[in-house]
Amino acid sequence: MTGSPRRPTPKALAGRQDPALRVTPVDYRAVPRPPAVDSRDRGSDRGDRGDDSGPGQPSGRLPPPRSRGRPRSRPRTVELPRPAPAAPADAVHTLDAEDPRPRPRPLRLDAGELRTVGVEQVIDEQVVHTVADPEDAWTADAGNSDHFLRGELVVQVRRTDNAVIGVFSARYALSVRPEDHQPALDIAETAAGPGVRGGRGTRHPTTRRELLRRMEEAGFVVTAGSTHGRVSHPDHPGLFVPFASTPSDRRFTRHAVAQIRRVFGIDLRR
Repeated sequence: MTGSPRRPTPKALAGRQDPALRVTPVDYRAVPRPPAVDSRDRGSDRGDRGDDSGPGQPSGRLPPPRSRGRPRSRPRTVELPRPAPAAPADAVHTLDAEDPRPRPRPLRLDAGELRTVGVEQVIDEQVVHTVADPEDAWTADAGNSDHFLRGELVVQVRRTDNAVIGVFSARYALSVRPEDHQPALDIAETAAGPGVRGGRGTRHPTTRRELLRRMEEAGFVVTAGSTHGRVSHPDHPGLFVPFASTPSDRRFTRHAVAQIRRVFGIDLRR
């Protein structure tokens, strides 16, 4: 009966050397060396070759061994901080304090261009109020649009034509807001800056009476209210700006001028 040979017992293998210990390890980094040549034979060797060992001809020498150490690391690329993108050339308003272009236009609402996320019903009055009197504002989208937040609503306004292109819930808008956004709540109010004379005669009205006089000259209609009135204009139906009856902020006039400029596209600065 034939079969596989029997395995030797540990007793039979006692005293024998492990075959693996008799194996010589291979040095894979070893490079064969050229045979040693006596200095007296070098001259004759050159004479036999003549001038054939020029460029591109074999020289009879082996190339130097390649280093098998740690590979050279690639140079690291360091990202330098990039400046904020400029507003489009045809922008009509911007929250950038360095942009002096006074070409505002009235706020435009077009249901066909409006994108909504997280809101079920959009009321034009809420949209206008959010843009006119935001609690927070920031610039994103490579400087092409501005976002205004008030309560649970965020309105996105395109700079080129001052059109509302998005209405979102505050939770959604804040979750997708980029980390490198530019906060811009007060920039629109201080973008123009004071005049060279200071005090009375600055570009913004300095008193409530002066503000009302400029609004009256521009054709605005102020409707009084218990706490807040409304500022409207007959040429722009549907648009309004809230107007505090008893303002407490010393920057009230600058804030009102920025609201009117952002919603109606009429600049009361001089």
